[in-house]
Amino acid sequence: MSAAAAPELDTLVVIPAHDEAATVLAAVTAVRAAADHAGALVHLIVVADACSDATAALAREAGAEVLEIDAHNVGAARAAGFRHGLRATAPGPGSLRPGSQTAAPWLATTDADSQVPLDWFSRQSAHRNRGADVVIGTVSLDPRVGKDALGRAWACDYTGKFIAGGHGHIHGANLAFSAESYREVQGFRSLEADEDVDLVHRFRAAGARIATATDMPVLTSRRTNGRVPRGFAQTLAALPA
Repeated sequence: MSAAAAPELDTLVVIPAHDEAATVLAAVTAVRAAADHAGALVHLIVVADACSDATAALAREAGAEVLEIDAHNVGAARAAGFRHGLRATAPGPGSLRPGSQTAAPWLATTDADSQVPLDWFSRQSAHRNRGADVVIGTVSLDPRVGKDALGRAWACDYTGKFIAGGHGHIHGANLAFSAESYREVQGFRSLEADEDVDLVHRFRAAGARIATATDMPVLTSRRTNGRVPRGFAQTLAALPA
């Protein structure tokens, strides 16, 4: 979908971050570029959770609104960002286009060590227009030149959960949903890990219409020493690479 053809969106995006000074600038820049590409109004909030580095300052400089908390908990960070954003009556700092006076009807979240694709919002809109209440995307690893044993092992394992018309993965780095569905299940819980899986399970139990999208992969870090227990980094570390 071209930028000219994409409908205008009104989206609240939350990025949790714990000491992500090395990557948060790229994460924010990618969201802003995707918003520009789609012609979308986006309110972007980075939740700097217990950061001891320059994460918050860099996110602000990149154009995001920053909410600073001290929860040491990724589920609490995502929840705080959406709670803060949905309370807002106007975009304020972090909005990529001024003018909206209502809470965002569409919500999305990614991670501070990840970069969304240029057509991220356009693809979400297409799935939304086909009736999806929730869009669950995939991830791809930061590529490496030359031999890449980890990348090969990961790709083999990852594609095993691809099915006709979708996939069986859940990633907080690539997740979007309507505000109505999010409120119905009472949002993210304060879980140290698998907060995304928990939310999607409650979406399914509530009867939300879910699209498992393979057309909007988010580029994510290949680090094997992550910020949260049982997270994506631990999944990579366990691969027989």
